[in-house]
Amino acid sequence: MEKDQEKKKKSRKESLVDTLGLLTYSLIAGAATDYASGLRGLGILASRAYGTGINIPTAAPYGKWRNLLYKLTKTTDESPKFRKYLTELLAFDTFQVPLYSTVLTFGSLMYNLSRGQFKIDFDKVKNGTEILTAISPFVGPIMGLYMEGVRKLFHLESAPKKARENLEEKLLDDPKEKVSEADPQKD
Repeated sequence: MEKDQEKKKKSRKESLVDTLGLLTYSLIAGAATDYASGLRGLGILASRAYGTGINIPTAAPYGKWRNLLYKLTKTTDESPKFRKYLTELLAFDTFQVPLYSTVLTFGSLMYNLSRGQFKIDFDKVKNGTEILTAISPFVGPIMGLYMEGVRKLFHLESAPKKARENLEEKLLDDPKEKVSEADPQKD
């Protein structure tokens, strides 16, 4: 019972820390991406305000998404850097890029409303989504590193370390798994 409470407390702390990490990172990187996609002034402000409003409830699920992908891909703290890079890229492109499209849509709508037009500039939304997808090999893994740094600052385990501990628990629970993990040819 006490172990469950400790686990829940740790999970809540991780959610708060992931939210802090994602909010601070996305304010900076998001504003630059908004500008590159053609938004200006009020459009960037509206996009970042909406992005922050979206990131508050989605940052913790994104942190859990990253944890899950590290676990599913069996990418651990002992994995090669390129494998961690690919896992971060996968997490970013399957979660943040679609989410960013909604942020751009809102920013475009607000920008056009300020000019008396009720419309969404889907070319700008498409352009921004393509830009983020194009720069995601740079932005996504850096965001992952940033979030890991914030986790470390608050004395939390990294996603790769959690994945390794999960694998170790499985190996202790099921010795047959140990054999197939060590030698995939034996299956």
